[in-house]
Formats: sequence, C-alpha cells, structure tokens
Amino acid sequence: MASDILIVDDDPAVLDGVATLLDQTGYTTQRAASGAAALDRLITPPYPDLVILDVMMPDIDGYQVCRHLRQITPYIPILMLTARDELNDKIVGLELGADEYVTKPFDPRELLARVRAMLRFAEQRAVGQPPSEQVLICGPIELWKSEHRLVVRGQTIDLPPREWTLLEFFMDHPNQIFGRETLLRRIWGYAVPGDTHTVDVHVQRLRTKIEANVAKPQYLQTVRGFGYRWINPADE
Repeated sequence: MASDILIVDDDPAVLDGVATLLDQTGYTTQRAASGAAALDRLITPPYPDLVILDVMMPDIDGYQVCRHLRQITPYIPILMLTARDELNDKIVGLELGADEYVTKPFDPRELLARVRAMLRFAEQRAVGQPPSEQVLICGPIELWKSEHRLVVRGQTIDLPPREWTLLEFFMDHPNQIFGRETLLRRIWGYAVPGDTHTVDVHVQRLRTKIEANVAKPQYLQTVRGFGYRWINPADE
C-alpha cells in the first residue's frame, strides 16, 4: 500500500507542485490549503503516514499545526517547509516536534530524498526489535525496545521516532564519540551532508527528557570539537 502524505501549504503553486511530484512517484496525497484545513483533517484517524507542513500561513501557522499534531501522536513524521533560511525559524520547528525541514525554493530531488528517508525510517521503527534486544538500562534510564517504552526515574516518557532512534543508537554504543555528520548519516539516513543543527536540536530535546540537569548532562555529553557520546556511569 502506498504511503499517504498530507501536504499543507497556502500557496496553490507549491501545493499542486508537491502533490503532483509525490503522486507521480507513487505516493497517495491529500491537500490542505490552510492550517485550519489541516487541523480539520487531523481531528480523527486514520492519520497520514507523513505530513509536509508549510510554516508561514495566514490563519494558523505551521508551528501551531505541528504543536497540535504532536499532542495527538508523537509518531507521525513531520517535514516542515520554510521560505526563510533563518536558523531560529528552523530550530523553533524542530523544538515543537518536527523531524525535518526543507527551505524554499527547494530541489524536488532533495524533497523526495527527505520524504523517502523519513518514511523508510518510520517503517523500520514499526517493525520492532527482536526479543533478545528487549531492554537497555543505564542508571535510572530504561529503554524497552520490543515494547517501544522509555522509563526515566520511574516515569514513562513518550518520544517521537527520531528521538527514540537517536537515544537507542547512543545507548547501543556507550562511550563512543559520534560527529554530527556521522549521526545525520546513521540516524537520518542522509547520503549527502545536511544541516547539523538538526542533530543539536534533537540532542537538546532528548536531554530535557532524560537528564536531571540539562545544563550539566550526565549521560548524553558533548565532546567539544568532535560531537557527542553516551556515558554509562557503571562503565567508569
């Protein structure tokens, strides 16, 4: 069955162009010409497999739609479109729960590559993990793979797919240093270099959920000039 993609943009040319591109590639698409129309579509299931969401819309902007969608479910991938190449605009979207962004004007091949990578990632997450890899434990952090459940200091935490896979990757590779470009390739599936700020924002979001003191992270640590590593205190 073809993946179902909801495209949200108030610009008819962009809306039609993206929908046509995806339809010709074999996906099924739905269109929403405003943030309000998108919220109407997202009131009840079935939900789309992926949402392509414009940021700047006159009624309800993409940030508000993104926030609402993440309140409904953490698992639908969100790709945000922005006409502004401002770092702060991108960071806001990522902090609200978006998984990726593309800046207008964009190369159709780049958009398709991002869509394919995000859907492939979502499908891999849906497959689950074998019973032999059920749980990773590091201090008060428990990652139950087969149940897709994170417990931190006794509290169950919901994670969006990308944060889940990033945390799982780090916990699977304790004490190893990974550069941002390496993480983009391993976690985001980028075949070409991307914006490494995507990694930084996701790491920061993870820290707010697992660290007792975000300003002084105990587990997910920055190695200045190199990248990030996961520290298991029991290994020290």
